[in-house]
Amino acid sequence: MIVESGIKLFKYYLDISKKEQEQRLEDRRTNPLTQWKISPIDEVAVDHWGAYSKARNVMFERTHHASGPWTIIRADNKRVARINLIKHMLLHIGYKGKDKKLVIPDPNISFEFEESCLHNGMIAP
Repeated sequence: MIVESGIKLFKYYLDISKKEQEQRLEDRRTNPLTQWKISPIDEVAVDHWGAYSKARNVMFERTHHASGPWTIIRADNKRVARINLIKHMLLHIGYKGKDKKLVIPDPNISFEFEESCLHNGMIAP
C-alpha cells in the first residue's frame, strides 16, 4: 500500500564482517570518546554471530520482494559505505539536473539482495 500510494521505499542492510565488528568494538572499549557507545548487548553479540546471521538470512528471504527490495551495503569502510548508499538513493529518485554518471554506486559495495549472496561471499557469513 505504501508503494502504491507513490512513496519510495528503500530498505538498506549495512553488512559488516565479523572481523571488522570485533575491531570496532575493541576500538570503542579503548577509546574514551566512544566508550559510551558500548552496551551489554555488544559484549555478547560477537558470540552470537552465527545465530544473528541465520536470523538475518531468514529476514531477507521473507521480506525481500519487488515492491520492497533489500539493498545490501558492504560497510566495513564507513565512508565508502555512506557514499554508495547516498548514490543508490539519488539514482532512484528524480530531481532536476541529475547526472546519472555521478550517482551510480559501486556494484561491489551496493547491490540488491539475491539468495545467491548468502552463499557467494557477497554478504558476511
